[in-house]
Amino acid sequence: MNRSVEITDNTFFSIFSDAVLLYDLASSESNKNTQNTLAKSSILSVNYALEAAANSFLTSVEVTSKIKDKIDKFSTLDKLDFVLQWHKDKSLPRGEKETQIVKKLIDQRNSLIHPKVKTVKQEVSTVVGNEAIAYYHKALQDDSHEKCKITKMSLSSEHYSAEDSLIALKSLVNFLNKYVESWWGIDVQSSAILLMRSWNGSVQANSLMYQKHELEIVLKHNDNLGVRFVGLYGILEQFA
Repeated sequence: MNRSVEITDNTFFSIFSDAVLLYDLASSESNKNTQNTLAKSSILSVNYALEAAANSFLTSVEVTSKIKDKIDKFSTLDKLDFVLQWHKDKSLPRGEKETQIVKKLIDQRNSLIHPKVKTVKQEVSTVVGNEAIAYYHKALQDDSHEKCKITKMSLSSEHYSAEDSLIALKSLVNFLNKYVESWWGIDVQSSAILLMRSWNGSVQANSLMYQKHELEIVLKHNDNLGVRFVGLYGILEQFA
């Protein structure tokens, strides 16, 4: 039977699962430089997922196209703030630790995609090399290994590791759990409709759509992540 259906193509979960997969690859990578590249990509994907979540939640707000164009220019946190004010008549709790950590993640994302040239002082040790390389230079002390006091991640993207990627993922999950469960107070079915792909072709079945590989990689790490802002379990049997 051929028929025409409508699909709501929400990319949040795909972006989120990409971030988890990149962390999974980073945690299995022994090469330090490759792990760093994977971790940076995972952390960027975490930020993209946060932006996708904000845009997804905004679809629950009914405004004119003129107002919508203005809202689209809001920052990620301002979009999430607007949704709460619309539905609950209260502002995003900016002082809560979950929001503070996410704010720092956004700052770190901005420094990654909008890098600035800077000059730093560094103590180095120089020793004579060989015929191929005249001198070797080694940093005596590298302050870039310091951790952010709020996120506990490395302050320098050059030193991001799988551990930093996991911190970013858990920070996103903790924020969305708090946002959905406590600040907004909607159920997981409602949040899933806002955050997941769906279609109108189901007959007495769930209208949500999942890519099997995306769901599996998130479930693989969910004991550590603790996703509660959408329901994930009891779904895989549809792929059997």
